[in-house]
Amino acid sequence: MRFETDFQMKVRDALAARDEPEAQHLLASVYWSMLVSLFAIIVAASVAYGLWEFVWAPADDEMIVSARPQAAFTRTELQKTLQGFDERQERFDERMVAPVSVKDPSK
Repeated sequence: MRFETDFQMKVRDALAARDEPEAQHLLASVYWSMLVSLFAIIVAASVAYGLWEFVWAPADDEMIVSARPQAAFTRTELQKTLQGFDERQERFDERMVAPVSVKDPSK
């Protein structure tokens, strides 16, 4: 049993005689219809994904239990960190004033 429609037979005949202008017209319209359909599917999929991402995803984030925020620096930790930065700045300044002399390896 064959389930061929009149349209399928016309397309098959148009493919067989694709050099004729009438066949090219039919093939062009089929091609254009396929492109428009593909574009519509892509747009629908993009809209569906956008709705899923922006509507349902934030609801999932609300269910996540977050940990307590970490305690801020204590004054002693902050002073140690700032002192370390000051020492680093001093070492940098010393090396900029008296750069290390390196012998030329090509000689």
